Amino acid sequence: MRSLWKITGLLGLILLTLQTAGALRLRGEQPPGVAGVNRHRTSDVNPSLAKSGPEGRVTGGTAATAGSWPWIVTLQNVYGYHICGGVIIDKDWILTAASCVAGLRPRNVIVVTGTTDWWDLNAIYYIVDSIHVHCNFDQPLYHNDVALLHMADSIEFNENTTSITLADIDELQEGEKLTFAGWGSPTASGTYERYLQEASGTYVPVEQCRTELGGTDDVDLGHVCVQLAAGKGACHGDTGGPLIDEQNRLVGIGNWGVPCGLGYPDVYARTAFYHDWLRTTMNGCTIS
Repeated sequence: MRSLWKITGLLGLILLTLQTAGALRLRGEQPPGVAGVNRHRTSDVNPSLAKSGPEGRVTGGTAATAGSWPWIVTLQNVYGYHICGGVIIDKDWILTAASCVAGLRPRNVIVVTGTTDWWDLNAIYYIVDSIHVHCNFDQPLYHNDVALLHMADSIEFNENTTSITLADIDELQEGEKLTFAGWGSPTASGTYERYLQEASGTYVPVEQCRTELGGTDDVDLGHVCVQLAAGKGACHGDTGGPLIDEQNRLVGIGNWGVPCGLGYPDVYARTAFYHDWLRTTMNGCTIS
């Protein structure tokens, strides 16, 4: 009976995924970075978006106040189109999802800091001079989805721009409140939000997360799962964005999920799991 339940649950998730194709990175699709590299700012965005204020919301989310996420960045292509989120972990380094930058050259990516409005023409833009994708990215699929971007010039810190603290020891407890933010679309077929949105959920242990997702092998100790109420959740454009605990420490990077806000756990790359890789990559070393 348990095996039959797993198969039935997995088939249900596959059906849901097929019905909402295009929302998050799905099997067989291009990574979000490659898919968005040639898009223009006005190509996919609802014209009313440019006129809307921060009261416009992701379904179930809340508009973030200015300065409340000083470590978040919007990764954009050379045409000013938002591709993914990212996090400042050092004045010279941005942490994001490998799926956001795999297959791209540094000149294809612009890092925009210090704003909750990804259309902000007065925001500070930085050039990327190197991209470091985890050597085991997508081996297997959805695993090791982390990457580091090195800045051509150091990021200038101020009240709206600073680095985040990484949670050194992974002590997450079941039911612990975790919060994410991003500019992703409110629905699977929707357009990106102009203003940064945030939503909170609770930590789900790996085994329980696997069960909730139909017994999938796409979740392991390198992931953090977050359960939000139906109507809340990550969606297209939120990949690479930060997941933080109540002490404002980084615990995860947006990875994958069943799109969008359908009541299933969202899955993040667990930053504590990648501390050695982060440290050695930033120090110019490699891990065998």
